[in-house]
Amino acid sequence: NEVKATGDNCGDDRLTKCENLYRTSDINKLGPFPTEEGLDRTCPDLLKLAKCFEDFSNDCKDKKGDMFGVYTFDVKFMRELCNKKSSIRYHYLKIAGCFGKAEMHLSDCRDKGSAAYEHYVESTGNADDTDEKYHQSCLQSAYGLACSVSEIEASCGYTAYKAFFEMEKMRDSVAFTKYFCSHIDLEEEIRSGFFTTLQIPENRKRVFDEVIQYMRK
Repeated sequence: NEVKATGDNCGDDRLTKCENLYRTSDINKLGPFPTEEGLDRTCPDLLKLAKCFEDFSNDCKDKKGDMFGVYTFDVKFMRELCNKKSSIRYHYLKIAGCFGKAEMHLSDCRDKGSAAYEHYVESTGNADDTDEKYHQSCLQSAYGLACSVSEIEASCGYTAYKAFFEMEKMRDSVAFTKYFCSHIDLEEEIRSGFFTTLQIPENRKRVFDEVIQYMRK
């Protein structure tokens, strides 16, 4: 059942209706790195979900706060994976198996981001005491993304990391990381702050730098 956009309904129940499309379909069984068969089976539902989120976003963006405008709801990401002519889908499917094998390491990257930030706070005393936590959210998440992208290159190779990074750029998590980073002095963190305290292996510094440069844009 496709959710009809009403325009005048921008409450939580509208979002819940979209989320119910996810819960009542096979999408929630796909896992983080779906196979071609899995995509073919669930893309009709994925595209309905994308349309539902897109309608919600378009109808309500002027009625919500600034933060709402950051949400992408992964709409473009879902459409790319379901478009059989998409180069992102093509490259993704060639290396999806390796992504799956690297999944455990990607989970570790989130923990490493938290640990790196805790170490930074302990060594400098620069704790983020604000309500918004922009500083902590930016630096932890940026580290986690850079760690994940570099892990994919180490495990799956250059082509895989390029495809993975392009996919990640379409996701809500990265949109929010950029939003958080836009509220802090990221240049100072790169020049003399958080990023100078990291112990990055030499063979991963190039990828880390590429991700951090993307956060500056």
